[in-house]
Amino acid sequence: MILEQEPDDPAAYILLSNLHASAGQWRDVAKIRKSMKERNLIKEAGYSWIEVENMVHRFHVGDTSHPQSREIYRELDQLAAKIKEMGYIPDTDFVLHDVEEEQKEQFLFQHSDCHSALKYISMATEREIVVSDSNRFHHMKNGVCACNDYW
Repeated sequence: MILEQEPDDPAAYILLSNLHASAGQWRDVAKIRKSMKERNLIKEAGYSWIEVENMVHRFHVGDTSHPQSREIYRELDQLAAKIKEMGYIPDTDFVLHDVEEEQKEQFLFQHSDCHSALKYISMATEREIVVSDSNRFHHMKNGVCACNDYW
């Protein structure tokens, strides 16, 4: 078992937890997270960065530390409504949390499933958006990504 090989590696616990979560086995997820807590193992938060007017801002899902966070989340809510009107359908299968569908959509829009959402946002805002993942840069313009959806 992976936990026997790497008992002090939080990534092993997260991997196992995500496997159980993707199968809807929430009791097993809770057991694994409890075990992590008992061992004082902490999952490092995943961060995203955005550059606006030559200034880089770092954030994570649900982050409210930015002085303009209320305005940022208000704008995100407006963007979410606009792209849904345009036909965006969030793929909530990406969210491995036992929460309501609406909360899953919020998680997705703020941090995950960004490839699909950003294509719509590029149309809604009439802007070119450039993002990178661990493999490549993605150039979104008019609802199309230069990667031809190879991600």
